[in-house]
Amino acid sequence: MPVRLQTAQEHEVDLDAINRHTLEPVTADDIFTFSGVCSNDRLDSYFTRMDPVTTLRNYAADLNNGVSLLGNHNIYTAPFGRSYGGQLIQDDTDNANAVRGDWYILKGVKINGESTDDTIRAIKAGITRDMSVGFSDESYRCGSCGRDLWDWECPHIPGLEDENSRMSFAWIENARLREVSTVYKGATPGAYIDKARAYVQQGQLEENKIARLEQRFQTRFERKDGAAFFMPKREDNKNMNLIEQIRTALQKNEIEKSRVYEILQGEGEKFRQPDDMAIRNELGDQATVEGVKQLKVEAEQGRQYAADLVDQAVAERVRAQGDGFNAEAYKTMLVRAADLDYIKSEIESYKEMAGQRFTPGRHTNPDDPSRGHGGDPEDDIIVSESYKGDEK
Repeated sequence: MPVRLQTAQEHEVDLDAINRHTLEPVTADDIFTFSGVCSNDRLDSYFTRMDPVTTLRNYAADLNNGVSLLGNHNIYTAPFGRSYGGQLIQDDTDNANAVRGDWYILKGVKINGESTDDTIRAIKAGITRDMSVGFSDESYRCGSCGRDLWDWECPHIPGLEDENSRMSFAWIENARLREVSTVYKGATPGAYIDKARAYVQQGQLEENKIARLEQRFQTRFERKDGAAFFMPKREDNKNMNLIEQIRTALQKNEIEKSRVYEILQGEGEKFRQPDDMAIRNELGDQATVEGVKQLKVEAEQGRQYAADLVDQAVAERVRAQGDGFNAEAYKTMLVRAADLDYIKSEIESYKEMAGQRFTPGRHTNPDDPSRGHGGDPEDDIIVSESYKGDEK
């Protein structure tokens, strides 16, 4: 329920009541106090109501005796405040019976890694404004027939209409207050969900009613035929990760494959199982860890072989044409082509061109007009093609 704050500046702080809970007395400057409604007998979102005669009276007495103030019902953390007063009141909003509590928080300390001064500021600013009760020792009485909710003579389930088309609910009786928490949204009990689950498993509820319960209580009920999505309890699968849980559930036919696909597709990116199957079909026998490792080795070897061919083609062209062309651009073109046969043909072409350019022996042009005008005297010698040497 929303907390309607009354800070210490707006009402007198009962230091005597507070110091009953402290080992050393505190002053008004040491603490921040506030009060607010933490429970009432209105119908809540779980279709339960706190019984004003037993439960709410117990809550008021427990608040007077001192109850821990926690965050989000996390009983494994240290309380950051404590109650020092409580009373049963008549809420002016709709004449509901309600319990108002008084709490104090010690200033200037860190609890659970958070500064209490920050918590106090959040309460003053209206950011922290909801409270919820944690209780125990309760019993549930049906609001439609008055029987114990667990009595099999009671056919009603809170949240569904009874035989008179009235919405069923349950009275929570004789509960004792265990703690009070500041929460994002007021929490309410849902223990009677076990009764609904039992009815579902025995096939005593229509599908449309089951769906309504699932939507309201944000929980999944397993049908009699096992068609519902099954999530194993954490304590039963301490050594199993999520994938193993799903695999085991599939093997035991406790979950439908289509439900797995539906959930995965609803998480954002489309489930890619068809692509995975296509990859496995393409790899065939190599669709194993060792097979993929071998493919990676061979791929690296192939990349090195292609790089060596590109370097060889560039070298052959330089040999045939000189280094006057853009060797880097030529290399980039060959890499982008990624065609080994083409690169090999380039190598052979420039090898042949270089061979034609650099044939063995000395070449002289007898018709050269500059011949005989200086330079090497041997340039004036014309050797007949039929000349076999001095001894021939």
